Amino acid sequence: MHFPGRTWRRLVIGVVTFGLVAGGSVALEDSALAKKKSPAHVAKAAFDRMSLAERVGQLLVAGLPIDDVQPQLKYLKQVPIGNVFLFHNSHSSVTQVSQLTTGLDAQARHARVHPYIGTDQEGGAVQRFQGKGFSTIPAALEQGSWTTDRLRKSATTWGSQLRRAGLSMNFAPVADTVPKKIGKKNEPIGKWKREYGHKPGVVGPHVAAVVHGFKAAGIAPTIKHFPGLGRATGNTDTDKKVTDPTGPHDPYLKPFRDGIDAGARFVMMSSARYPKIDKKHPACFSPRIIGKLLRQRLGFTGVVVSDSLDGAALARWTPAQRAIRFLEAGGTMLLDAHAQQLVAMEKAILKRMAHSKHFAATVNADVMLVLTEKAKAGLIS
Repeated sequence: MHFPGRTWRRLVIGVVTFGLVAGGSVALEDSALAKKKSPAHVAKAAFDRMSLAERVGQLLVAGLPIDDVQPQLKYLKQVPIGNVFLFHNSHSSVTQVSQLTTGLDAQARHARVHPYIGTDQEGGAVQRFQGKGFSTIPAALEQGSWTTDRLRKSATTWGSQLRRAGLSMNFAPVADTVPKKIGKKNEPIGKWKREYGHKPGVVGPHVAAVVHGFKAAGIAPTIKHFPGLGRATGNTDTDKKVTDPTGPHDPYLKPFRDGIDAGARFVMMSSARYPKIDKKHPACFSPRIIGKLLRQRLGFTGVVVSDSLDGAALARWTPAQRAIRFLEAGGTMLLDAHAQQLVAMEKAILKRMAHSKHFAATVNADVMLVLTEKAKAGLIS
């Protein structure tokens, strides 16, 4: 998602207003049961006690504007959405954000499975939480001039701040490389200095350092936007036709490989098109890009997350079609900044499962993958 160009009003969370008890951080520690049993066992037990709708809800990520959460909560009641993404900028303190996330955790907790609560805490123009208790994080391009040891330690600090605020996921680091000759002319990344450098050899080690740092803090990092937006012709949030020249053996894939090798278990897909890899589908709908390139060639076995499915690049498909195409292509978790669209997506997924045993098996495997990651993170009680 790319929101850096907007100016948002300051959020002041004085009181949690949606009827939930505030205060205290979300308990993410493993339960006594989880300590005795493997993550796979804990995940299977959670899967078995869930309804079908609750299982599908584990694949949904509701984008909620931090400064206007209240009206969006109705969608979390209509559908058992299992994860939350907070966007827009906030100047609230760690304590105030913790009050918000405590309430959201209660809303999106199903069958004793806590939600992933994530945000974009990259730095520079893309730093969602900026209040008391949160460090001022420089843009990634500046971070890329640091030693990897310094960056890893800093990322651990930034992750610890998110953890204290009740978050469990960060949609960072950006693994896209913007060539110096393109620079700020690259709309989604270079314009905002979101890249760690202009060469894959520089970007890769810094991506790995950030992954190590956030993991050390107990925050799940998400590398993005696979297979790369550093040479894109436009912005997938606002432009319908966006292409990037990345190829199947491109050196610009190295930072993604480095992030995966560092232990990243979440990768966010781009919504752009990559004619050198797949002429027919955007990356998020491409079995060739997700299955063959990301899964087979790069060896990624974790969770594949969509970029927000409300982007202009995907406007030709209905929300229901986007959900089905993403899952059929090999995706795992569907993110949408318009939470209401997840209602139609869940209905479409359930309907397709009822008519296709193969699709139902695919969805169930995806749910188990998410639950297993949550079990490792202590998000199942």
